[in-house]
Amino acid sequence: MTRLRAEGLTLGYDDRTVVNNLDVTVLDGKVTAIVGANACGKSTLLRGLARLLSPRGGAVYLDGRRLAELSTLEVAKVLGLLPQTPVAPDGITVADLVSRGRYPHQGWFRRWSDTDDDAVARALDATGTADLVNRPLRQLSGGQRQRVWVAMALAQDTDLLLLDEPTTYLDINHQVELLRLLRKLNAGSGKTIVIVMHDLNLACRFCDHVVAMADGSIVAEGAPADVVTAELIEKVFGLACVVVPDPIAGTPIIVPA
Repeated sequence: MTRLRAEGLTLGYDDRTVVNNLDVTVLDGKVTAIVGANACGKSTLLRGLARLLSPRGGAVYLDGRRLAELSTLEVAKVLGLLPQTPVAPDGITVADLVSRGRYPHQGWFRRWSDTDDDAVARALDATGTADLVNRPLRQLSGGQRQRVWVAMALAQDTDLLLLDEPTTYLDINHQVELLRLLRKLNAGSGKTIVIVMHDLNLACRFCDHVVAMADGSIVAEGAPADVVTAELIEKVFGLACVVVPDPIAGTPIIVPA
């Protein structure tokens, strides 16, 4: 049984429908990229899959149960999320923020433990933020803050991880480092990862599955080599291009014409 899926999913804001009647299946144990032009519904779809946005129609299912019927704690133990514009309390330090990723694992009879310390330490080390633990978040650069937010999501240690444009504010080196980290997590633990991305070349290089959206609908999905074509890029982005093989990985590279 697929762990996360949606049937007939319709999402929107106020009187505007953004995602309309979508059927979506997140491939277990794979890294999936959701791509498309600005305002096509990528982030809205991710918000719906993460229960940040209530469906206007259809439903999202997690482990066969309607997501809307599960408690917040039940969801947080299985599904981690990094939203596009996360908000932190004023004055919070890096250590405090990343530690908040462990809150779903706490409870009346479950206090902070060595397991929590280890999870936080692994997340800080993986994102290269261990040397920032005592710094207030507001004093960090945009790229540093983004890596700290990713560390918090990793500290949650969930089987499913949804990330909305996690490479925002990162230079190319840190973008590649982060995507390599996500691939390593996927390969090492079978973690299912969904990423909203703008960089198509990086999506093709690091993701197993691509979901291409336009005007709130899915226009193509599959392995990058199977679906990323010049015709698709022109249809989705209005960009004339040539698609050639990556000289290292063999994955598609989009070259504007």
